Amino acid sequence: MLKVLIVDDDKNSREVIKLALERIYEVEVALNGVHALELMKKNSYDVVICDYVMNEVDGIEVLKKMRKSGNNAVFILITAFGSSDTAIKAIQEGAFEYLSKPFKMSKLKQILAEIEKSLSEKKKEEAVETNKDFEDEQIIADSPVFLEVLKQMARIASSDVPVLITGESGVGKEVVAKSIHKYSKRKKGPFVAVNCNAIPPSLLESELFGYEKGAFTGADKSKPGYFEQAQKGTLFLDEIGDLEFDLQVKLLRVLQENCVRRVGGMKDIKLDVRYIFATNVDLEQKVAEGKFRADLYYRLKVAEIRVPPLRERTEDIIPLANYFIKKYNFYNREIRLSQGAERLLLKYRFPGNVRELENIIRASLIKARYTGVIMPGDLGLKEEHIKELNREEILDALKKAGNNRKKAAEILGISRATFYRLLKKFSIE
Repeated sequence: MLKVLIVDDDKNSREVIKLALERIYEVEVALNGVHALELMKKNSYDVVICDYVMNEVDGIEVLKKMRKSGNNAVFILITAFGSSDTAIKAIQEGAFEYLSKPFKMSKLKQILAEIEKSLSEKKKEEAVETNKDFEDEQIIADSPVFLEVLKQMARIASSDVPVLITGESGVGKEVVAKSIHKYSKRKKGPFVAVNCNAIPPSLLESELFGYEKGAFTGADKSKPGYFEQAQKGTLFLDEIGDLEFDLQVKLLRVLQENCVRRVGGMKDIKLDVRYIFATNVDLEQKVAEGKFRADLYYRLKVAEIRVPPLRERTEDIIPLANYFIKKYNFYNREIRLSQGAERLLLKYRFPGNVRELENIIRASLIKARYTGVIMPGDLGLKEEHIKELNREEILDALKKAGNNRKKAAEILGISRATFYRLLKKFSIE
C-alpha cells in the first residue's frame, strides 16, 4: 500500500483529497510546506501530493529541498494558479506529474495506481547488480554470433593490416573499431574517427589530407589533416562507401604509397598509421555498378569484420539495455527493467539496431526516474516492429491482469486496438 503525504495550506482542499484517498492508501497531511519538510525528516513516503501556492515555503521549494536531502519520493504538484512556466519548472526540478485545479479525482487515482504498480513490481523483482567497473564503449557479447566477432577482432588487433567493418547503421561499427585500436600495439597512440558523410564533399579533401598556408581562400595558416593527426595510431574512416570518385583515387594513392601530400603542398609526408574503414552499403555491388573503384575495394578489405544486426544477437538485448541504464542513469537512484519490458524488448525487431536501443533506454529513464522501474509503456516501441505475439502470450497476459483487457494490453506494451485484433485472431473470448 502506498504511503501518501498531502501538503496544502488550504484545509478544505487537503481534506477533499484525503477523503478520496484514505480508503485506498495510507494517508497523512501536512498543514503547509514547513510542516511537510518536518514530517519528511521523521517519516518516509512513497508519494507527496503538494500544492504550489503556499505561504512561507511554496510547492517548488518543498520539491527542491526534498531532492537536495536525497528524498526520492514521487512528487505530484497541484495548483489553481498554474502556467506553462510553472509546469516546466516543476518537471525540471523533478516532479513526476503536474495537475491544474480543478482536476478530476479519478485522474489523481489513476496516476497513483500507475505509481503503485511500478513500485510493487520493483519490490517483487530482483535488483540488477550495479557494475562498479563501468566503462564507456563497453562491448556486450553474450550471443554466439557476436562472440565470433570478438574472436575476429582479437586475431586482427595484433596485426597492422587495414580492416573493413561492414554492417547496418547503428550496429556499433565504431565501437568495434575502438576495440581493435585498444587491443593493438598502437593503443598508446591516437584514435582518430572521421565520419566521411558528416563533412561536406568540398571540405573533405582538405580535412583528410591537410593544407598549406595560402592553398585556398581562407587558408591563413597550414593545418595537418586527419591522416597526419593519426600518426603512430589508428585512423577510422566511417561511411567510406559514400566517398566521391575523385577522392577514392586520392585515398588509393595514400594507401599504396603510405604517404600523404597536403592540399597546396609540394612534398609527401610519410605515414605510420593503421587504417580501419566502415560502411553500411554493399561495396561489392557498388563496384559492379561502377560507383566504387575495384582496386580501392580490395585495398580496404584485407581483413573484413561483419557486425551483425541486433535482431541476430537477441541474447545481447537485455545485457545491452542494462548497460545503457547504467550509462545514462543520472537520477541518483536505482532504475531497472520490469519483466514485461524485458519481454517486449526481446520481441522488438530494432530496425535502428544498438543505437536505437540506446535511445529507447535513454528516453525511458526519464519516465522511470521516480518509480525506479521501466515499464513496457515507458519504452515507446513502434508496434509495426514488434514480432507477432502468440496465443499463449495473450492468455498469460490476461491471466496476470485478472482478465482485464486494458491491463493485459499494457503488460504486453501494445495498444488496445492491437490487443483486440489479436483476441479475434486467436478466437479468445
